[in-house]
Amino acid sequence: MTSRARICLIDDDIFVRDAMALGLGDAGYDVVTAPGAAAGFDIASREVVQAIITDMNMSGTGGAQFIPEARARWPDMPIIAISGAPVIDGRNTADVARELGADATLIKPFRARELATVIERAIAARKA
Repeated sequence: MTSRARICLIDDDIFVRDAMALGLGDAGYDVVTAPGAAAGFDIASREVVQAIITDMNMSGTGGAQFIPEARARWPDMPIIAISGAPVIDGRNTADVARELGADATLIKPFRARELATVIERAIAARKA
């Protein structure tokens, strides 16, 4: 990564959110966090971000509702789905997220470096 890309990280679990933000910061990213979809939309609307990471399973509006709306608002924005559940409604979480418009999906637990690699790939693919 040549410059500090700004990432919007949306997760309703403060411990997961803070740990990921710290790890991504250590990996060279500038991370802004949101505790839910509404705050994530607010941040991405007000600030320049190069990618959005959203949890699929959040109270209120989850990633399944957030991703298609974010994709409609920002068609070129890299969106990465994360989830603690490998299956949602009997279907593979990655398949569900991809159909909704996510560029990639990671299942928790994962390391910040793994997430950083996925972000780098998603940003590069959207620029190509």
